[in-house]
Parts: sequence; C-alpha cells; structure tokens
Amino acid sequence: MKKSKILAAGYAGIVFFGISFLTLGSVLPSLKDTLNLNMSQSSTLAGILPLGVLAGSVVFGPWCDRFGYKMPFQIAAIMVVLGFIGLASFKSVTGLGACVLVTGTGGGILNGACNALVNDVSDDRRRSSNLSILGVFYGIGALMMPLILGIFDYLPYTLILRYMAILLFLIFLYFSVIRFPEAKVRQGFPIKEGFLMLQQPALLFFSFILFFQSALEGLCSNWIPIYLQESSIYGLSQQHALFLLTFVVVGITVGRIFLSWLSFHFVPWKILWAYLFLTAAGFTGLLAGIPPLISVILIGTGLGATFPVIVSYIGSRYKALSGTAIGIAMVIALAGNTLLNYLLGFLSIRVFPLYLLSIWAVMTLLYFVMTRKLNLSNNP
Repeated sequence: MKKSKILAAGYAGIVFFGISFLTLGSVLPSLKDTLNLNMSQSSTLAGILPLGVLAGSVVFGPWCDRFGYKMPFQIAAIMVVLGFIGLASFKSVTGLGACVLVTGTGGGILNGACNALVNDVSDDRRRSSNLSILGVFYGIGALMMPLILGIFDYLPYTLILRYMAILLFLIFLYFSVIRFPEAKVRQGFPIKEGFLMLQQPALLFFSFILFFQSALEGLCSNWIPIYLQESSIYGLSQQHALFLLTFVVVGITVGRIFLSWLSFHFVPWKILWAYLFLTAAGFTGLLAGIPPLISVILIGTGLGATFPVIVSYIGSRYKALSGTAIGIAMVIALAGNTLLNYLLGFLSIRVFPLYLLSIWAVMTLLYFVMTRKLNLSNNP
C-alpha cells in the first residue's frame, strides 16, 4: 500500500468534490433564466446542495472508521456521476432538486473522506501542509466548471455536464483499483465515541468555526455571480459574473499554495489571522463597489486557510477516530452552510456584502475566543 497512491486518491477525490460543489453556482444563473426561478426558488435550490453535503458528512465518519475508505469513495463517486447526468436531463424544479441532493450527498462523503484519508496518512509535521495541498486540488476542481462554462459559453450547459460525468467516472475507476487503508474499528460503529466527542469543548470550538466558514464559502460560490449581475453598483453580464467567480476559486487555490509553504515556517493559528483579514477586505470591497476582480481575489485568498488549519488541529487531537471527529465537524459546518444560504433567500440581494461581513464578524470573534480558551499559542 503506497502512500503516494493513497494521497493521489485523496487529491483526486477532492477534485471530484470541487467540481460538484461549484457546479450549482455555475449553472444557477442559466437555470434561473431557463426556468424563470424567483429569489426564493433559487435560494431553495442553493440550499439543497449543502443539505446533501450535510447528509454525506453525517455518514462518512463512522462508515470510514468501521469499513475503511474504499467503499465510501466508490459509492460517493457514482452518486455524483448520476447526479450530473440528472442535472443535464431534468427540467422540473423537483427533479433538479433531487439531483442536486444526490450530487451533494456524494460530494459530502467525498469531502469528509478525503480530509480524513489525507489526515490519516500524514505525519504531524506534514499534516497541515498536506491538507493545504488537498485544498489546492479542491480549488482545481472547483475552478473547472465555471471556467469551462465561461470558455464554452456557446455550448449548452447540459452537454458540458454530460462530458464532466464521463471524466468523473474515470476517477471512480481509479478508486476501484487501488488499495486503501484498513478500517480502524473492527466491530460495531463508533457511535458512542462520537457522542462523547460532542461533549468536548475543543471539538465544538473547531466545529463552529467551520459552521461559519462553510457558510461563507457556500454563499460566495452560489451568490456572487447573481449579486454582480443584479446589484445596482455592478450590473454585470452573466458571462462576466461567472468569469469573476472563477477568481474566487483561483484565490482559494493560491491562498492554499502559500499556506502549504507557510505551515513549515509559522504556527497555523497565527497564519489564519492574516487570511481572515484578507477575507474581510474582500467583503468590504464588494460593499464599497471597488473593481470586482480585486474583491473576489481577496475573498478567495482569505477563504483558503480556515478549513486546512482547523481540520489539521482536529486530526492531531483525535487520531484514534479521525473520521468520526472530522465527520462531526463537517456536519456542523454544512449545517451552517445550509441555514445561512436559506436565510439569504428572505433578504434583498443588495444586502449580500453586509450579510457576509456579519457572518465573518461572528466567526472571527469565536476564533479569538478559541485561541485563548484552547491555548493554541502554547500548542502550535
């Protein structure tokens, strides 16, 4: 069992997830126009994706700890492939919602399983760096759909989705031929241990940081194109707005490349402070109406650090049941994504930057309290 092949599976899986997670935000403007969706219907579709990811996050941790990684990787990959085929075929809101749910659930399993897998095969020195590299591959996957849709705007999005389904099926074949690590729990599911973890303040602090972080990532992925089109400040075309969305993902990817290097020279909790303030600068830029390219790059770069840093701390503290611990954090994170995406549907799109800044302020305050309560300065 070669570590390089296992890491390759984790990186390929997170590319898979990145493609699936950004697809809805990329095609939502087209769906909105084609089906004449109102703000509430668009918000509902946007909220279904993180709900599916949430469902996948609930099951992946105990599943991987009990049975190993191979089966979850295979089943999740097939779910995403089928979801893409459905998105390219269905025209009703109900049918599309079901496909988004299937895609999100498969993506949620892959997201959590990839993080847990890379965590398990990394030593303490390389854990944060490898998780940052994992985030880079997420960025590559997330960049693919908006970039392809922008370049091939003369092709129907349904055709592009079908071609992407073929590509994702090839990744499924790779999962089927390599050997994954063995299960950690030989009998029964670690349900009791999971409930005991919920009583630990450290895991709850980590998880609720990700609650707000996941919401910010989901909101930016789904709503920045619509805000740039419908805002009186910008009023961009759909093609231009989708093109700018790719720079959010470029920013995340570049931010994680730098994070991988910075992790060898500075303690992660200090690095995260710099990234948080970059995020705030980007949100403020959207509010102030500065050139959107600057804002989206700042936002993407700033959003790049939180998940790798926090997940590396979780993996270091809960090595015996890392899948279950990361699964708990992912469930709480995706609950935030679902809830705060849904709440935006009751607001006017013009308050979008203020909404983002409000969420950022709460998350940053919680992070400040966490660094003091958990003495991270003494435990880098």
